[in-house]
Amino acid sequence: MTESAYGGGVQANVIPITLDAAFFLERAMKYLQRNQLRKAMQAFRKTVEYEPANPANYCNLAGVLSELGDFEASNELLLHVLSEVDPDMAECRFYLANNYANMGDFETAEKFVLEYLDADPDGEYVGDAEEMLTVLIDEFGGGDAYDRWEEERRRQEVEESTKNGRKMLEDGQFEAAVESLEKILQEQPDNIPAWNNLSLAYYYTGRHEEALKLAHQVLQEHPDNLHALCNLAVYKYQLGPREEFEIYAAKLQKVFPMNYDHAMKVGTTLGLVGQHKGALEVFQSLIRLVTPPEPVLIHSLAAAAANCGMYAVAKRWWKVLSQGDECVEVGQYYLQALQKAEQLKYRRLPTSYQCELPLQIRFDHMRRRMRQNDPSAWRSDPLLRAAMYWGLRNGSEETQRAVVRILSLIADGDAEKTLRAFLRRADVSQPLQAATLYALQRMGARGSVDLFKDGSVVTLSMSDVPQDIILDVDSSWRWVFDEVENWLRQHQKDNYISGARRAWTSFLKHTFQKSERGIGKPEIWAAALLYAVMKQHNDLIRQKDAAEWFNVSSSSVSKAASRLNGFFVRMP
Repeated sequence: MTESAYGGGVQANVIPITLDAAFFLERAMKYLQRNQLRKAMQAFRKTVEYEPANPANYCNLAGVLSELGDFEASNELLLHVLSEVDPDMAECRFYLANNYANMGDFETAEKFVLEYLDADPDGEYVGDAEEMLTVLIDEFGGGDAYDRWEEERRRQEVEESTKNGRKMLEDGQFEAAVESLEKILQEQPDNIPAWNNLSLAYYYTGRHEEALKLAHQVLQEHPDNLHALCNLAVYKYQLGPREEFEIYAAKLQKVFPMNYDHAMKVGTTLGLVGQHKGALEVFQSLIRLVTPPEPVLIHSLAAAAANCGMYAVAKRWWKVLSQGDECVEVGQYYLQALQKAEQLKYRRLPTSYQCELPLQIRFDHMRRRMRQNDPSAWRSDPLLRAAMYWGLRNGSEETQRAVVRILSLIADGDAEKTLRAFLRRADVSQPLQAATLYALQRMGARGSVDLFKDGSVVTLSMSDVPQDIILDVDSSWRWVFDEVENWLRQHQKDNYISGARRAWTSFLKHTFQKSERGIGKPEIWAAALLYAVMKQHNDLIRQKDAAEWFNVSSSSVSKAASRLNGFFVRMP
């Protein structure tokens, strides 16, 4: 007994109640068991108030509203999840289809069924969704949405097949460019730009003999093809023999095309093969013809001058670049570099002809931007993308994993192709392979993938990728579930295992999406998962006992379990 803080009297010790999402989730589940839907609805509303970033809370509330017949309110919540909370929570589309079907809006129901099948072709509700689609078309006269879906899919395939791969090369997607260009040329063997770009893609991916063969083939059939000539000059400069390089370099120095793009190609190629004076002459001639000059041309002229040791010319044009509307940061960076070179009395400043910051600088920028979790910025920034692809090819495993995570959030066609190509590398570890497979799974990738395994490339169907592949992304993640599964089997609780797996993998997917960091001490999470799953089945064990089994503190188990509770989703 203690004295009251309000003066006088004696009162019993009071156990404080923590009002949080986990508390109201537990209450809501109890109300559901008693079929007290309105009370469950009120409790689920509280979980949303306490944890507005957890999509499971909205789904739980939407499910109760649906059972109460308030389909419009349920739809509003589910659409909010897709637009604001977690656009990749594919189940919401299936729930929306159910609601619209119950409302008699069969065309909209058909639309959301198709969106669900697109988003999660191997998802939990695929069987039900396919059955619903059949009913909607056969019984209710649907099919219009399906026809539009098929038409859009065919249009996208045609559009993709007509690309010549140039943008992929510009963005540094060399592996993906090889895959795409090979397919294009099977259907369009007369697409000369695609042949030249495939030659470059082969070269950038280390397939030098194939690159040389294609470039020679183009020149044999089209002796005046400037791009093939430029490609061969670069290849011979890097690979030799020197005599052959000098032949191609001499041919280039005699060329000045009237076409702006072709002239830029010649000037840039001369710069890449060390013929900086020749490059400078091309760019100086161009800049007199183009008004106003483009930022890429301004930088190229300054770069050529810096490579020739003509610092005054370089400084003049980088100042122009730094005062413009584009590439300001590039101009400022090289002005500073030029100042240091002058102070150190360097005879020349080696400079890339690409109008962008050096790769390592861009990669440092990328690392800072990645912490912002803003996929829209990454989608629209080609320089940031190029830095990511560079990090995927050249970074540490930690960096590669971070880039895989970001690409899974960008989730567009370019990101998917890059991840597919990454899997074919022989130096990708099994955990990193698992992370890449999960990323592709999350993006809704279909068909098969090639990956390096046991000394060779093998083909794996995406439908055969385990739904719990996320467990293999980190050995500690798998260890947590294995420990809980073993405990449940030893105590004859086998029917609890699927719920534990679903909650744990859902939590890990949420963690993977939000951060590249790990989960912390795995023993804490094993104890928390065990305690949470037992609690879900009203088969209570003491928090203290769960903590002692894994030699961790009870308070840490309590915090972890409260985070896990929200991932036990109930939805009709």
